[in-house]
Amino acid sequence: MEKYRGKVAEHILFNDKFQYLHIELLEPSKIEFTAGQYISVAIGGGERRSYSIASEPEMDHAVQLCVDVTPKGKGATFLRNLRPGDEVEFLAPLGRFVVEAEPKLLFVATGSGITPIRSMLLDLLQYKKDPREIRLLWGVRLVNELFWLEHFRKLHEIYENFTFMPILSKPPERWPLIAGHVTKEIEALTLDQSWGVYLCGNRFMIEEVSQLLVKKGVPQNQIHFEKFF
Repeated sequence: MEKYRGKVAEHILFNDKFQYLHIELLEPSKIEFTAGQYISVAIGGGERRSYSIASEPEMDHAVQLCVDVTPKGKGATFLRNLRPGDEVEFLAPLGRFVVEAEPKLLFVATGSGITPIRSMLLDLLQYKKDPREIRLLWGVRLVNELFWLEHFRKLHEIYENFTFMPILSKPPERWPLIAGHVTKEIEALTLDQSWGVYLCGNRFMIEEVSQLLVKKGVPQNQIHFEKFF
């Protein structure tokens, strides 16, 4: 773990719920981390907040974040008030939510829980050319919350071993894809001890899905999630 200083290069509000930040590193100017890890941002008053890295490790000159701003806590407010040119201090890398050597990989995210999983998928598919069967379930409420929809669709089209399944709990009329919650889709999947499952989202989803996965034959030690969620 090391202390970093960076400058906000880009700050985008995807919608009224999620914000994206691109932070270029100043000192040190390079970072080494494993896809799935997070940073601890100094938000003032001696307080810190943890945020998963959305960018792939190959982007070693910057970190990208995607944060849910709706809780309106100190951390989200601090990040929302940042503007291009502002400096940020953080500790990195942190966390053990990283891809293991299971034969098949299932990623399950809700909301901004997609953030570390994006880093993992870019690393696995684009850079490591990982041949394993890889599936992604991403559940949100509304269609405009699928801010990386085309991004994952493109990966789905390019890589034959990757399947992307977006899920809406409040779909619009004539929504052609999956409606409901991620648990409903997991219940329909055939899973066994060959799968490693990576969960990121709210605590209740993680607890519910973990119990369901164990019932379906996935070993407990092959169900992974970050401890700060």
